[in-house]
Amino acid sequence: MSETTKQMERAVTIGVFDGVHRGHQALLAETVRVARAENLRPSAITFDPHPSAVFAPARLPPLLGTLREREELLMEYGAAIVTTAHFDRALAALTPDEFIETWIRKNYIRAVVVGEDFRFGCDRSGDAFYLQRAGEKHGFRTIIVPPVFVGGVPCRSTTIRQMLLGGQVEPAQTLLGRAYTLSGTVVHGRKLGRTIGFPTANLQSANGVLVPGTGVYAGEAFLANGEACRAAISIGTNPTVTPGVDAPRTVEAFLIDFDGDLYDQPLTLSFHHFLR
Repeated sequence: MSETTKQMERAVTIGVFDGVHRGHQALLAETVRVARAENLRPSAITFDPHPSAVFAPARLPPLLGTLREREELLMEYGAAIVTTAHFDRALAALTPDEFIETWIRKNYIRAVVVGEDFRFGCDRSGDAFYLQRAGEKHGFRTIIVPPVFVGGVPCRSTTIRQMLLGGQVEPAQTLLGRAYTLSGTVVHGRKLGRTIGFPTANLQSANGVLVPGTGVYAGEAFLANGEACRAAISIGTNPTVTPGVDAPRTVEAFLIDFDGDLYDQPLTLSFHHFLR
């Protein structure tokens, strides 16, 4: 084996990784551990768009962040290389063996870390144990990581979405391992903040990203220059819209101890506590 080939060998974890929650973090931690023990590069393969966007667009759930945020989190939690596979019907039609040939054998992968519920290949016909048997044949090792529970609650993206939509940002934070954040651009709103003495930032977030349930939250606002300040975040609907038409959700942050112009600037809001 050449030195160049050895440097390309990897340990990888595979999944959608929406939210990069504590269950995903356990997979990444095991990937890093295996990589260090076997002199491999820790890496992750994620899929975009979400499989539901291809097969059931009407049932596509709101996502727990943008693709860029997901990629950054995967690297923050240990992946030296993040590969984003474009999920489409052609990829979904691969048999388990074709998937292994395309995404594992051709990419110098020597160890694969997956959860017990991992499925892959056409009609989700391959599972973690299929991967394990294939590895014995093709020369890669498969490590199966058990599910992660926090306080008896399984760490799942679906559970976190339900919590956030219900305003339960603190339980969601426990499963995420960090506060939920929502990023976007500050746009012109109703300027209600001027009437109460605090600068107001009306956030236009990325399409398809989950906005927590209606209410007022205590949190933080992170500015483009890295500055952070306390914020009260109000999520609701605009009452001035046409009757009979679904009102758009609005995200309005009142920034405490801040004085400046944020219009057209990127902003990230961090949700810490539900107030009312």
